[in-house]
Amino acid sequence: MSAFVSTFMQGLLYRGREGHLSYLGHRLAGLGTLSFLAIHILDTSTVYFFPSLYSHAIDIYRSTPFMLGEILLVAAVIFHGVNGLKIILYDLFPNWWTKTTERQSFWRVAGLTVILWVPAAYMMGRALYLNNICRCPPPPPAGPRDLTSPLIGIAAAFVVVLAVLAFGGSLNQAAIRSTRTVAVPTRNLETWSWLFMRWSGALLVPLAWGHILIQDILVGVHAIDLDYVALRWATTAWRVYDIALLAFAFGHGMNGLRGIVDDYIQHRGWNRAIKWTMLLGWVALTAIGAVAVVGGVRK
Repeated sequence: MSAFVSTFMQGLLYRGREGHLSYLGHRLAGLGTLSFLAIHILDTSTVYFFPSLYSHAIDIYRSTPFMLGEILLVAAVIFHGVNGLKIILYDLFPNWWTKTTERQSFWRVAGLTVILWVPAAYMMGRALYLNNICRCPPPPPAGPRDLTSPLIGIAAAFVVVLAVLAFGGSLNQAAIRSTRTVAVPTRNLETWSWLFMRWSGALLVPLAWGHILIQDILVGVHAIDLDYVALRWATTAWRVYDIALLAFAFGHGMNGLRGIVDDYIQHRGWNRAIKWTMLLGWVALTAIGAVAVVGGVRK
């Protein structure tokens, strides 16, 4: 415990400026997203295991505190995604990273996050006002709408974010190779874990952003019920989409949490016990979510 407290305090007191703020923001945003995701898997799985409870779970999401929390959650997801893309770019092009570029990239990440978040916050805040304050909601949509335009918008945002983050970087491959002064390690569990974080992170930006855009912004929690879920999962493509999101998002989050445990839990026995608990929790929640998506809505 003393080692945990000491490591935690050193992290808080470290004066790393923009680089440290980026590090802390990435971890806090990731932990917040992972916590919500675990809850979301359980409440969505009730459509198959306990359909009568789903309406009660959705009612909680419709409350003002939860809707405010979801607006903040969207900010966390956007920041984590944009900053994650920055990390991936630095991994691919290590000569781009310097103390100066790290400071510049932090403010690029922050600016992109605000630009992408403000329209979402406005639309979600408007839904909160209409439904919970003035209680004059517009008629809810009958079901999943044509999502071609929103998905094109997500793809465009992805390209713009990459372009802004990459602005000013050198594509000189000789310079890139010259910075690699250590031998490439053999592939083991840790290297595959590292690669999974990069691959899944890049894939999750369109997947997670698309899910939030559809569910939380365009449709809105007040229009979601058992009929909506049944209509959405009547299309095989949406089930494949949700299973992919479940597999990559929860696996990405739990693997990130594993890294945090390694940083703060130094005792070998406690470290191993916590990791085994996490592994069992990951398997159990993933299985519950997958069974619910495959099984569909039971009425």
